[in-house]
Amino acid sequence: MWPFGKKKEKEHTPSPEELQVQEFAQKFLPEEFVLVAVTGPEGTASDRKEDEPLWTLSCPLTAWMDEDDAVVTTGSASLQILADDRLRDYLRHHLPGNFIIKARVRPSREDGLFQLVGMPEPGFDPELKAVLEEQVKPVTLETEDLGTFTLIRHMNWFETQIDWLDQSVQLTFNQDEDQQESLATARALWADLDGWDSRLRAFAADRLLDAVNEQAEDPVSRNELLESLCPEAVQVSPSGTFTLWYGSDLFIGQSARVTGTLETGPADTQLED
Repeated sequence: MWPFGKKKEKEHTPSPEELQVQEFAQKFLPEEFVLVAVTGPEGTASDRKEDEPLWTLSCPLTAWMDEDDAVVTTGSASLQILADDRLRDYLRHHLPGNFIIKARVRPSREDGLFQLVGMPEPGFDPELKAVLEEQVKPVTLETEDLGTFTLIRHMNWFETQIDWLDQSVQLTFNQDEDQQESLATARALWADLDGWDSRLRAFAADRLLDAVNEQAEDPVSRNELLESLCPEAVQVSPSGTFTLWYGSDLFIGQSARVTGTLETGPADTQLED
């Protein structure tokens, strides 16, 4: 018999999953309601830190309402949940972009954040449908010299295909940055394509030769690497900032990314998947 009275039950030590769930739940209020919402173009994204056992899934919302009061709010919001691998895969298919969903949620202690507590399903509301229809309308930007740009909503950038020394490349700039300044950067590059291409390819070949040879079956020379570089995409930003990606048959499946400015020229380069 236990000599000091009733034996104490062993204290429960929370698992890493339980600790993560507890911390996550503290951001939200206990009351629940049914949310009807328009999902953003990006669809559901997931993130997990190295020391976290569960994924944090986030689905952006552009308009939403409580099903009971039917008052639509527009703006930027997010639907979130913690998930293991199986639930993550399920929700990524059932929380697509540009869709109207309905789900039971808990509101956060801050505006614009909701915790998903019930599985989502298709939803409908005439006012939300009108928001969605406006959201998916094509948006274009016409320029006389660089062509017609199309807004790629899920990437939040304008994009066009344009010639770079007889090679078709993707030219993009961020929707939220100053558009005219970004276009000015592009025009400055295209005003001297030969000069910029030679300068950027030489910079990439000088800096990446060792890295390319580390993974090549047979050693290649600097000139072989330089001549193999083929432009694929260009991203321009205000203040003369740009990023250019080159492909090559010497590193299939990767690109040589070169960043720089119009004022200082190329500043950094690296291979990336």
